Amino acid sequence: MSGIPPKSIKLTSGLDECPAIGPRRRLRLERRGIRNVVDLLYSFPFRYEDRRVRLTIADLREGVETGLLATVRSIRKKNVPKLKAPIIEAEIFDRTGDLPVVWFGQEYLLKRLPEGSQAFFFGKVEYSTFSRSLVLRSPVTERVDPEEGLRKSYHVGRIVPVYREEEGISSAVFRRLTGDMLRSLWGETFDPLPPDVLREAGLMDWFPAIVAMHFPKETDRPLEELLLPSYPPRARLIFEEFFLLEYLMTVRKRSIASTGRSWTLPSGGDPSIDRFERGLPFPLTEAQKRACREILEDLSSTHPMNRFLLGDVGSGKTLVAAFAILQAIRQGRQAAFLAPTEILAQQHGRTLSQVFGAMRPEEGGDPLRPVLLSNAVRGLDRRRILSGLATGDQKLVVGTHAILEEGVPFHDLGMVVIDEQHKFGVAQRRALATKGQSPDVLVMTATPIPRSLALSYYGDLEISLIDELPPGRQPVATHVVKDAGESFWIKKILPALQRKEQVFVVYPLIEESETVDAKNAMDACATLSSLFPAHRVGLLTGRASGAEKESVMEQFRRGELDILVATTVIEVGVDVPNATIMVVENAERFGLAQLHQLRGRIGRGGLPGTFFLVPGPATGPEGQRRLRILEAYSDGFHVAEEDLRMRGPGEFMGVRQSGLPMFLLADLVRDTETLVQARTMASRFVEEAALREGAAWEISRMEEFLRLRYRNVDQWLSIR
Repeated sequence: MSGIPPKSIKLTSGLDECPAIGPRRRLRLERRGIRNVVDLLYSFPFRYEDRRVRLTIADLREGVETGLLATVRSIRKKNVPKLKAPIIEAEIFDRTGDLPVVWFGQEYLLKRLPEGSQAFFFGKVEYSTFSRSLVLRSPVTERVDPEEGLRKSYHVGRIVPVYREEEGISSAVFRRLTGDMLRSLWGETFDPLPPDVLREAGLMDWFPAIVAMHFPKETDRPLEELLLPSYPPRARLIFEEFFLLEYLMTVRKRSIASTGRSWTLPSGGDPSIDRFERGLPFPLTEAQKRACREILEDLSSTHPMNRFLLGDVGSGKTLVAAFAILQAIRQGRQAAFLAPTEILAQQHGRTLSQVFGAMRPEEGGDPLRPVLLSNAVRGLDRRRILSGLATGDQKLVVGTHAILEEGVPFHDLGMVVIDEQHKFGVAQRRALATKGQSPDVLVMTATPIPRSLALSYYGDLEISLIDELPPGRQPVATHVVKDAGESFWIKKILPALQRKEQVFVVYPLIEESETVDAKNAMDACATLSSLFPAHRVGLLTGRASGAEKESVMEQFRRGELDILVATTVIEVGVDVPNATIMVVENAERFGLAQLHQLRGRIGRGGLPGTFFLVPGPATGPEGQRRLRILEAYSDGFHVAEEDLRMRGPGEFMGVRQSGLPMFLLADLVRDTETLVQARTMASRFVEEAALREGAAWEISRMEEFLRLRYRNVDQWLSIR
């Protein structure tokens, strides 16, 4: 076949080295994310068709898709005035009978299928009321050499892969490109996984697995089984995806462990926690104490802390972060607390001021006053903050991305806390850490993260779990509301307002949109002001300036506003104990984890909360099912598992950690056992590498493959 690439093509070859791929096709492939031979081989089919010869013409049945081998008796073009393209009609036969075949607009078949030629036809037979007989419409067709038969065809006479047709590349073209590439690489012995790992896991070799994923061997099993994770080639590649990711995580974790601490916490153990707790107006939960003990162990070790604090909404993660910050500052170090939004940074600043300000000198030392640094802080205030950080006089700064800027110096940064970690990339986490000499890092999030996701995308971090809520935290009842008309507001919302309780109303849009059918916050503010003239209504959106946002939130906090209409700017970090009700309009437009975070904004005081979800009129069964999950479950980790199952890890994470592999075949919900197995084996492989002959070569080969498959992965490989 003339299109087969020469033997000089290698796995490391780029598309420009493949003669069968011209400039136009290369551009289309690159838009699809395919840059090299390995990318092409990892673009797997999404289903398969059985195009083997199975029936004769006499055996054909209406509505059944099948393949048959037949000879062309006649073929002609027929022009139909009402149709833009001609009809191609043919008569084919085999030893059992004749069959009419019809195509629309495929004139090239007149030359490809001359009278007397033999061909394979694959399609569905239909009954024609016009001819009162069976007819084969628009079948896939491949001419057959009588001597060679179908042995060399990628498209018929076999189980055929079907690829997604994108960027102007048909499934047939993709099939031919992939088939030619596999033939040119035939006999390839490369394998990115170490031989000992393959043997222990009982997996097939790499190249046979790739070939079988594209062109499965003859089998009597249902084709659907080829899409299951138990299909041996697929099982091998699922394990491979997990192993490579966990290798990167283990490498990073070891690099952190090999970094010496610039300071060490004197041994003190739990009395330090008791001392911290005595300065608080309420006791810590056992889960908070456990997390504090784990932090103390990290701070007493020989390498910097790199810990992920995982807990549900309202579980008290900020208090644990305050404990970690206090340990560093007591040793004369500085601390930085990074948050994704100014509102959240302000909230954390207030919380830390309250925690440290409430401590008696004999229990916690002098009050610690954090300063807020964001892009909204300018002029003299900004210069004063930067000067204090540079000299070390300012011990604690809370802020947004502004802390990451090059012009923000630290005298001796010893503790870094990053909230809502999934909204930052790993490069940003490292950028803040490099502002100090091996500072300790604590990351946390208000989004409960499923265990499988934490193991995979946060595998370089030690994990602390806060799995209980503070005592006295009131439950939040969740209800899906079918009709949120005026009667709903009068019956459900007005009584709470009359009891002097406060209400959040959340909308997905700021202003009315012509392209999106969703209610908007500005119109709602006007409507609710008219509906409740005796009550004060405020508006808070992401479009407002930092000062405006803070002013509105402060009014709501002080009780000067009864109803706050907002977009998801209040998703995290807003703490108004008197807010007991939240109404979310067009709730189907939010993710489950996002809705759970919103739910965490109410019921934070001594009163129970009520969370109303109002779906839009066009919400389908799937959207309704998602909202019913929130109605049925209050546990954030259960909600997170459902959210991961429905949306996948990419959407769940929001902003992916740059450079990390995303899964093509592996499923974090379905394949958790394989993930745990790969994690264990990757960790052991790295730990034992220094003692095993040939390990350096295996690592070099694996990392070369990682660079071929994933963009920006060097930022993970270069951290050693």
